[in-house]
Amino acid sequence: MSKETNLENLEPKGVFHYFSEISKIPRASKKEKKISDWLYNFAKERNLEVTQDEVLNIFIKKQATKGYENYSPVILQGHMDMVWEKNKNTDFDFETQGIELVVKDGFLRANGTTLGGDDGIAVAYMLELMDRNDIEHPALEMIITVDEEDGMTGVNNLDYSIFTGKTMINLDTEEHGKIYVSSAGGGRTVTELTLDTKEINPESKLITVDVKGLSGGHSGAEIHCGFGNANKILGEVLDHLNKKYNFSIVNIDGGDKVNAIPREAVATLAVDLKDETVEDVKKLAELAFENIIKDMKIIDKTPMIEVVEVEKKGDEKGVSEADSNRLISLINELPNGVLAMSKNIDDLVETSINVGVIKTKNENSKLVIKIQTLPRSSVNKSLDEIMKKVIEVSKKYGAAVRIDSSYMSWEYRENSRIRDIATEAFKKVANKDPEIRAIHAGLECGIFDVNIKDLDIISVGPNIFGAHTPEERMEIWSVKETWDWLLEILKNAKIEK
Repeated sequence: MSKETNLENLEPKGVFHYFSEISKIPRASKKEKKISDWLYNFAKERNLEVTQDEVLNIFIKKQATKGYENYSPVILQGHMDMVWEKNKNTDFDFETQGIELVVKDGFLRANGTTLGGDDGIAVAYMLELMDRNDIEHPALEMIITVDEEDGMTGVNNLDYSIFTGKTMINLDTEEHGKIYVSSAGGGRTVTELTLDTKEINPESKLITVDVKGLSGGHSGAEIHCGFGNANKILGEVLDHLNKKYNFSIVNIDGGDKVNAIPREAVATLAVDLKDETVEDVKKLAELAFENIIKDMKIIDKTPMIEVVEVEKKGDEKGVSEADSNRLISLINELPNGVLAMSKNIDDLVETSINVGVIKTKNENSKLVIKIQTLPRSSVNKSLDEIMKKVIEVSKKYGAAVRIDSSYMSWEYRENSRIRDIATEAFKKVANKDPEIRAIHAGLECGIFDVNIKDLDIISVGPNIFGAHTPEERMEIWSVKETWDWLLEILKNAKIEK
């Protein structure tokens, strides 16, 4: 933990203590063994009934407190994995180091990396509930899933027969004072284009075109904010350069997580300059970049492009000019951003897609370019249509394409007992009405809804800003008030079986 802070002085003390404890444990998606074992042992030490399934989901039962024995159990749900992102100049190894926590200006944040408030705070809340015996509540069925951020394999592999409750509180939203009652469905597409390579023209200049300084953000909750997508901006810049210069793409790389709007993207080009200079390429790229970010109306504070000549090693290989054109066209034709707004809920994005990751690798004299997108929609038909569009564009340019994972939307429930209880509880805690909202992000609620008949669900959480980026920060007062709100909900969750 950073010397700049002492989480033990923050309220609620137990919640922040356990958040600090789990922050010491590496817990990326698909790398949850250590945190899953830790959670299992934590519950065992407190003599709670706990199960760790084959994919490492953790399920804990806690008995009802006195007077609540005859009420229906409440399911509490969150995920243990987090997104690993760091700034380029941050010297940090997620595999071996704990997150360095910093308190500043009323926020808890990390030192140059993602914080893991999404969804570590849900885990911390549940750990405190496990540890305490002075809180009034019906029986609790706590489920902490794996791999929410990178495919939802945890929730998709759950044995739903373990649940007896018909009421669920998901703790994975990031706006305090809002009760979420619906979420988008989504899927992940992988487009793979394999191109032949050849030795680059020895007379060409090796140049990198680097788009950076963008804000990034959550590809669901912040897709409408106007943040630039580095992959798409780079594709547009390359298209402008391609109109004047002949070049071979040697490498292209952008983004790290498909559910994060990419902040940086870079391409290495072997450019035939003839009578021009690298400075001429730089001027054209900068002019194109300024026009692109203006046309896209992006709101990032420090967007920039850097064009530099790099030294050749002598063994560089690139794809042909024709295949370079093909790759650029593929990137530019893939849909991206907000595609439709909801006709029923004000200011709700209905359908969107994020071109999140572009990676290349050299294999046996071939360049393999993998492009990952994440479509989302609260309308399942629209979700199918946007996935079909990605498949259509990919095949148009001779790329293989597959759907890695998909999940259904969580649809609005007209009558909800837990929503009513949560509304009254918030009025008591905050002395005002909560907002009833839907979210354009992929919550696990939709999968629970499909698998547990007549399940009544809400989702709540504290204020978290910049999730999935090194700017992630969690507002401290909202963690306390959300905790108080959760306790008031559980106290009043007197729902007949």
